[in-house]
This record gives sequence, C-alpha cells and structure tokens, in this order.
Amino acid sequence: MGGRILSIGDPVGAPDSIAETTLRPRPDHDYWPSPADWRDEIFYSLVIDRFQPGADRVTVGDSRSGDSRHGGNLAGLAGRLAYLEELKVTTILLSPVTVTAPGTYHGYAPVHLLEVDPHLGRLSDLVDLVDRAHGRGMRIILDLVVNHTGPIFEYADGDGWKKDGRRGAVARWNGFSPTELAKAEHFTRRGVIENWSSPEQVAFGDFPPNFRRFATERAETQRLLIHIACWWLKETDVDGFRVDAIRHLDRGFLRNLANGVKRYAAGLGKNNPLILGEHSTGDCFDIAGDFTTGINSAYNYPEYRRQNWALHGCAPTRDLEESFRAAYRSLGPALGNVIRFIDNHDVYRFLRAGEPEGLLRMALAFLMFSIGIPLVYYGTEQGFRQSTNRLEPESSAYRASPQNREDMFAEGRYKSESSAGDNFTTMSGTFRWIRRLAEIRGRFTALRRGEQWIRWSDPEGPGLFAFSRIHGSQEVLVVLNTAATARQADIDVDRHLVRPGDRLVDVLDLSCSVEAYRPEEGGSKVLVWVPSYGARVFVVA
Repeated sequence: MGGRILSIGDPVGAPDSIAETTLRPRPDHDYWPSPADWRDEIFYSLVIDRFQPGADRVTVGDSRSGDSRHGGNLAGLAGRLAYLEELKVTTILLSPVTVTAPGTYHGYAPVHLLEVDPHLGRLSDLVDLVDRAHGRGMRIILDLVVNHTGPIFEYADGDGWKKDGRRGAVARWNGFSPTELAKAEHFTRRGVIENWSSPEQVAFGDFPPNFRRFATERAETQRLLIHIACWWLKETDVDGFRVDAIRHLDRGFLRNLANGVKRYAAGLGKNNPLILGEHSTGDCFDIAGDFTTGINSAYNYPEYRRQNWALHGCAPTRDLEESFRAAYRSLGPALGNVIRFIDNHDVYRFLRAGEPEGLLRMALAFLMFSIGIPLVYYGTEQGFRQSTNRLEPESSAYRASPQNREDMFAEGRYKSESSAGDNFTTMSGTFRWIRRLAEIRGRFTALRRGEQWIRWSDPEGPGLFAFSRIHGSQEVLVVLNTAATARQADIDVDRHLVRPGDRLVDVLDLSCSVEAYRPEEGGSKVLVWVPSYGARVFVVA
C-alpha cells in the first residue's frame, strides 16, 4: 500500500466559520448507537501519520526523522481495519485529525478546527473510515484538542510569562479558523508556561513552545468550542472523544463540554458517547475529581506510574496490590471505567532492549484481565521496544517521543530494530497472544465487568500476583508470574463460588487444571504453579 507523494495546499471546502456549520443531523443517516457498557471494549491507540499510507501519501521533510511527516493517512488506516478486527480490538482511538501547524505531524497544534488535515485526507475519508469501522462492529474515537491551538498569533512583547495577571497584546495573527474564535478575547494571553510547578502558569499558560491557550473559563469561548465538538460528532458519526490535557482546562468548561456533548449525542441516538479525559498525573484523587465533571472515562496514569517497575519484575508484586487498593480507595466503582495501559504515545514503550517477550505477554494478560478498560498501543502487538532502558517517567530531558512513534508500514523509514519491515503480520506470537486474551475476555463477563479481589502478592520481590474477577455467580482467577523462574502458591478462592472438589481449568492452557480443597482454617484454596513470566486464567470446569 502507499503511493505517490503529493504536495498539499490550504484546506479545500472547509467551513471557515461556525456560522457556516449546522448541528442538524445528517439527512437519511442512521447514527451508530453507543455500546451498552464501555467496559466491554478493547481500545487500540495509534498515531495516524505513522500507521499506514493510503493511495495518496504525503510526506514532509526527512522521513527518517521522528519529527517529520511520514505519510500515514485515514485511507491507509481504513485499509487496515481487517488487521485490527482480527486482533479483536473493538475501539480505535485516533490521534488528532484537524489541520495542524507545519512541523507538528502529531496533530496537537491545531490551526483549523473545522477541517481534516489535508495530509491525512479529507472529511469524506474520515466519514468513510467511521462507516467502514461501524460495518465491522468497531468504534472510532476522535482526539479533541480544545485547550490550546498552534502558534496562531505572536505577542507584541514576546512569549515570556506575563506576571501579575497581565495579558499580552497580539501583534500579529498567523491564520486561524473558525473566524469567530480568531479574536484576542478567546485566549488567556498570559505567555508560555515557564514553571510547571506554578498552579497559575499551569492553569493559564500557553504550552511550550508557542501553543496558545484558549480562555476556556469564558462562557462564549466555551459555547463555540462545544458547538465545534458537536459538529464533528454530527458530521462523522464518531463514538466519542478523547479530551486532551484536561488538567489545563477550566473545570466548568470540562463539565459543560461533557454534558453538552452527551445531550447532543442523545438526540442522535448515541446515549452513551465516550468522554475520555487525558490527565497525566500520579494521584488517583486527581482522577476521581475528574470524574465529577461528567467525563465517563479517564486514563489510569497513577496506576501506570506505580505498577511499571513490578510489571517489569523489578519490584515486589505487593506493589501491584497496593496500587489497586489505593486506586479503589480513590475511585471506587469508577475504577472499572478507567482506561488501562502499559504504554501509549506519551510514554516509553513497555518492552525494553534485552527483555524477553514473555515479560510483555505477562503484562498484556495483566492489562486485559485487570479491572478497567484495556488499551493496546499500536506496535505493541508486534513486540516494538523502547529505545532506552528507563522505567522512570518520561520527562523533557528524557523524551519518550518521537522514538515511541515508529512507522508500522514496511516502506517507512523511521524504524528501530524491533519495528523494522512490515508490521502487519497476524502470525507474530504477540499478535496471536493479544487476540487470544481478547477472545477470553469476551467470553467471561467477569473479566469485563466484575469486581476485583486480590488473592496473592509477593512482598519481597518479583513472583506471583493473583486476583479474582467476580460477576454474579462467576469467578475467574487470574494468576501471573513476574519472575524469571517458575513459582507456586496456595491461593484462596471464593468459598461460595468454588467448592472443595471443584476442578478449575486454565482457559489459556486447557491441559492445566487444579482441584479446589478445604484448608484447616476453612474456605477454599487451589495450589497453582505458574512458569516464568506466565499467566493462568482459571474457571470452574
């Protein structure tokens, strides 16, 4: 797949003003209904520019550089839906699609909020992608960037932070649409964030280097941005939004955005659109606060930060237990609605150089079967590895991107040793493993919607971590081994659901079964042996 290299001019046929748009539903179109429960979904996140070119491939700059445009587009992605369907993912999370500033392949510097970036295709390509995904029973989520724009204006006195609440004057506009928002009053104009520890700068500052912050605390700015979000929903029939950088949004705006989109979507027959908040924090109470605004999902960054070492076999599995308990204390039942991940486009890839793929497979089992909604980052299913050996969080000094955004397609030139060649084989071991995990997750309601009970963790180092997912009368016991050697333990199960003498079968390896017994202290237990970096999933036969 691929094709000729095109040059791109200004967007063609895009409405330049909100006045040119309407929120009237598309005539003769039956909008795709929301899922009954987002906990049943498996997400797949990708960077469009790096995934797959279609017939009209557009590159800009040196395609061997991680910061240039490599030519992936919406038509190319549409041509790979069969690959994703076979992987058994059900919801595709796109990187931003609106026109973005030159040099920002990732889409997080929008300069035209009402048009698909021509490097990615046209609005018709996005509509076609959504229609084709729906035809396969899959869903599409748009990344909504409403905190900031690209470098659409220049300050009269430079980009530096304006002290004492002062607002900078706009010296020159560089072009921005829609026209209703291209006015100084719709931006905070406090200058670029210089101190990320300052609550004031974090709340009101432009993102470095020059991405201008919307004044989302203003009622009129809110109204226009909510209209734009609803317009995209109406035009494309997408199934919801990822809302970028909610830490920096006015809380009232986030609440009005979430509730406004939900109300509008309900009129289209979408009674449960996804409103996914992106908040890179290490504190579960931050995420709990986000849920009070009306969003119905959030990235589980705090647990990702706490769990990374243990999942790599570099810390006790007791850390996994303590992480879960901290999350549940903060979030309660909402923990089932968070997006879980072991890597994404803003953090290092999970697997490090030299680590066995078995470690990744164990971590993927943890991802798929733990409470929450699993997200697979593109390339993980093909064993892509990070370029460093760091387990610490990414930072400006140790960037995760662009090294974690390699080209999937064979003709791509931005590759690592692990991502070389064509990465769309459905026969790789990790691809087949994810597909198998997804099939098992789909078979057992408890693995999607069940409560989670910790059964075992090792306090001293890597080893076994066991938990049960229980829904109604169904218990599924998951036992993982983060150690490089086999481990064994006697593990509790629910005495009301698993009786002594019951045989439990590992649905990942049907040749393995255990028999429940009654210990002296009462209850029910099973003796479980797990190979190095192994995973077992037991159900009553």
